[in-house]
Amino acid sequence: MRRAPRPPRTLQGLGVSPGIAVGSALVLEIPRVSIFRVSVEAERVPHEISRLRRALALCKRQLLEARTKALQEAGEGYARVFDAQVMILDDSSLVRETTESIRRERVNAEWAVREVVERYLKVLSGTQESGVRERGGDVEDVHARIQQALSGGPRQNLSEAKEDMIIVSRVLSPSDLVLLNREHVIGLAIEEGGQTSHTAIIASALRVPAVVGLKGILSAVKTGEALILDGRRGTVHVEPSTELRESCLESARQAGVLEGRLLAERNLPAVTTDGVVISLLANLELPEEAEAATGSGAEGVGLYRSEFLFLHHSPDLPSEEDHRATYRSLAERMSPRPVVIRTLDLGGEKYFHRILEKEEGNPVMGLRAIRFCLRRTDIFRIQLRGFLRAAAEGGLSLMVPFITDREEILQAREILESCRRELLAEGLPAPDRVPMGAMIETPAAALVADLLAREVDFFSIGTNDLIQYSLAVDRGGVVGAARAAGIRVGLCGEMAADPLCAALLVGMGLRELSMKPSAIPEVKHLLRRVTSGELRALAREALALPGSREIEELLHRQLAERLAAGGACPVELA
Repeated sequence: MRRAPRPPRTLQGLGVSPGIAVGSALVLEIPRVSIFRVSVEAERVPHEISRLRRALALCKRQLLEARTKALQEAGEGYARVFDAQVMILDDSSLVRETTESIRRERVNAEWAVREVVERYLKVLSGTQESGVRERGGDVEDVHARIQQALSGGPRQNLSEAKEDMIIVSRVLSPSDLVLLNREHVIGLAIEEGGQTSHTAIIASALRVPAVVGLKGILSAVKTGEALILDGRRGTVHVEPSTELRESCLESARQAGVLEGRLLAERNLPAVTTDGVVISLLANLELPEEAEAATGSGAEGVGLYRSEFLFLHHSPDLPSEEDHRATYRSLAERMSPRPVVIRTLDLGGEKYFHRILEKEEGNPVMGLRAIRFCLRRTDIFRIQLRGFLRAAAEGGLSLMVPFITDREEILQAREILESCRRELLAEGLPAPDRVPMGAMIETPAAALVADLLAREVDFFSIGTNDLIQYSLAVDRGGVVGAARAAGIRVGLCGEMAADPLCAALLVGMGLRELSMKPSAIPEVKHLLRRVTSGELRALAREALALPGSREIEELLHRQLAERLAAGGACPVELA
């Protein structure tokens, strides 16, 4: 008897690569390889170690092949995603600890590898930094690859896909993603991952619509079921109605037309109809993203996250020359537009190899950003020296994250000046002065914004979903303190990437917004169709409302008609 189709349903995740995909699901069942502890006779220990080394060599060849394809498909910036995995394979501590475990415990290579990897993952999972936690995916992918090489099992190959499909999986490794057949893989629906996961980065580069963070999708979807994936809204419709399917196909067509219209405006100024100019900047993680930023109409880089340089070199530290070359490359790619480099915004937990080697837990948990840098001035000084050498040719400003009091700014400036004098004494180039700013992302900093404003050249407000509404309460202190001190103030959180929120921020007095490059055209489109007076009135009304839902409804009611049309599926009502 033929089974009746299941009713339509909708899953909500995080859209990380815009676009609409309409097709059938291909659920990738990740094989759960059972790993058993097997005792090894003393004379067989060298054989197990040899098996391990052959497996590591095979994995490295596979990753280098994937890197080559990534370079051809998406450029150097995204090929570097594989460098982190190659470095994990090359890491001496991984090889040494696994080999020692085989010898000491006389166990099989599979069991020894798993024990070492689980210790690494335990440290990574304990960090508060989402970007660092997501690097655990690299370790898991490498571990799965090693186990497959040891067992002789085949690696999933999506390049052989022959029909249009939307991939559904718990995770999707960078190597699997780059090797997919782009002609037939039209969308990605992933149960885990976040905004900075490798799946998100590469899917965006390859322009494949993608949604991550879809909790429960593996149990909700079967291979062959019809899906509609909206990479902008972050939704996946399962077994949608015919009406919704047709509407989404039309929305996809309109989205293509809309993208052309928005890009046609990209070089126009972001100015309201009554003449107020807003500066729209880009948040970047790799210098190679500069072309995407300028292509989207960015007027500069408001935030370059230097921690990705550290993650790229992990478990080693980037050298002074690594810093100089990276920042100089970014400045030259963006020239004559300005670039703001944010100093390291990670805690010491990222150096998990070194911590584990000392057989300690995480001794620096909670120590992050400027606190970590002031504690580990050896690391901080290398970054500042590299920055100053790059800034000697112009175009760069420095921003210090997670400031909580005036003393932290004074200490950071003192170290910066010490590095400048040191470089000059060595006959190396260094600017007389570089603009230095503070990120206002803690309540403590907002409360003393007037004091901080006397010590810096600019503010940049950091925000996330948890403080969107509290931001409105603090605007008078932060924005007002900046204006009183005669310094500029901007915002570089994800809030700025939402056109409606961006309009509200302008109404609250902000004139500089930094966001992911792909969001700039739509934000610019809306700001060019409103008056600053209208947005100020809207902000006053929003401040009187009791919560975020009411604010969201107000913004849609007042501004939705002037948003760029199309680009998202309709919502299917039950």
